[in-house]
Amino acid sequence: MQNSLAVTTQHWCCLSQIQRRSPAFWLALLQKAGLTVNDLFNLPVEGLTALGLRPEETGIIKAPQTIIEETKQWLQKDTTHTVIDIASALYPARLRQLDSPPLVLFCCGNTERLQAMQIAIVGSRKATVQGLNTARRFAAELGARGITVTSGLALGIDGAAHQGAYATPGGTVAILGGGLNYLHPRTHTQLAKRIVEHDGCLVSEFAPTVTVKPYHFPRRNRLIAALSVGVVLVEAEIKSGSMITANLAAELDNDVFAVPGNINSRLSEGPHYLIQQGAKLITCTDDIIEEYAWAVDKQIIAQKNKAMPAAPNHSLLDYIDGELTSVDDLVQTTGLPVAKIMAVMLELEVSGLVTAVPGGYARL
Repeated sequence: MQNSLAVTTQHWCCLSQIQRRSPAFWLALLQKAGLTVNDLFNLPVEGLTALGLRPEETGIIKAPQTIIEETKQWLQKDTTHTVIDIASALYPARLRQLDSPPLVLFCCGNTERLQAMQIAIVGSRKATVQGLNTARRFAAELGARGITVTSGLALGIDGAAHQGAYATPGGTVAILGGGLNYLHPRTHTQLAKRIVEHDGCLVSEFAPTVTVKPYHFPRRNRLIAALSVGVVLVEAEIKSGSMITANLAAELDNDVFAVPGNINSRLSEGPHYLIQQGAKLITCTDDIIEEYAWAVDKQIIAQKNKAMPAAPNHSLLDYIDGELTSVDDLVQTTGLPVAKIMAVMLELEVSGLVTAVPGGYARL
């Protein structure tokens, strides 16, 4: 629990909320002037003007009380709330590789997830049933190995990825395109709650009271790409936010993975294009894991898996027919988390009791 807001963090919060100035501007200004952020706030108006700051910017720096009080109130509203500034040891090192890293991060949940090894799973908001099942399964399997799954809490593939990962040892991180007071979409409010309850984390570079704007999403996407060692694209059209995330990952020299699909579907155009450009074609999570074998501590993951509640393995067979039963149907019927269902289905599939089919599973 973060009980107070350090003076340095207060100052970074204020700078982050000044309109029409990027984080890169403030970092460059401080470096060029040889100032700390606290030095900047201690300068007189004349000194700030001499640095080239506009009157409205000088006004916020000299009278920051409103921003500080709003931030303090949000922080004290819930024990899961945290504010991390760019100078903090808790600030994710991977974000520092960005040209314009966020000055502050507003977090709800377990911020240790931000330091963990992360794989992003992204894709279309209008995904197919097969795409949704793939995202859930991949997320559940990665999470079971202790890898944190990161995405953007959007409809479609993002939501499926969070659903698959939130109850696993690796957990999940959701990067938002607006303030934490305005979860978007509203239909994912309960999903966001489950993420936090299961030791995951919601993150935004926007102040809690900032509403979602379309131009926020590219900024959100760059955080997803930077926090993750690799980005998995499940389904996406060529012109989409998910493709932006994948391209940003490539620009950062992070790995890009793509799941192939139906050659007649527009949702396969994005993954197929990335594969043509050098992304790794994947059909299972082992294709991802083999790239990071050096980073996976099997002993720690085994200990985490032991702490997971045992799943009622064969009892799920009673809910599966010979043609098709979707994961969504099993969730609604049994009330079990997606991660547990996926783990059981994998076991049943290996045992030869069920088989994966487009849209779900069928009993053998």
